Amino acid sequence: MEMIPQIKAYFEAKDGDVDIIDNYFAEDVCIEDTGENDIVRGFDNCKKWLKGKKQQYKMETKIVDSKNDENGTIKVSVLVSGNFAPGSYPFDYYFTIINDKINSVKINYMGE
Repeated sequence: MEMIPQIKAYFEAKDGDVDIIDNYFAEDVCIEDTGENDIVRGFDNCKKWLKGKKQQYKMETKIVDSKNDENGTIKVSVLVSGNFAPGSYPFDYYFTIINDKINSVKINYMGE
C-alpha cells in the first residue's frame, strides 16, 4: 500500500527504526493513545515513547487500509501484533500533517 513519507516513517519508527522519524515529526507533535489513556507531547518525548513501546511489546504493524478525510486527516487502519495475548489487535491511527510534518497522531483501539 502506497503511503506518504511521513506516515511510512512513523510506522517504520514504531516497528524499530526510531531515528527515521527525525525528519517527519513537528517539534510540538502530540501522540494520543486512547487505549492506554496516554498523551505524549513534544518531539523528544514522542520519539522516546515510540522506542519504549517497541521495546516493551516487540510490536509489528500490518497496514490494512488508509484514507484521507475531508478535513485533511489521514486514517490508517492496522493490525498490531507483539508479545501480548491473544495475538493481534486492530487500531485506527489518525494523522494530522502540517507543513510536511506529523503534527498529531491519535490512536484508537478498534477491538471488541
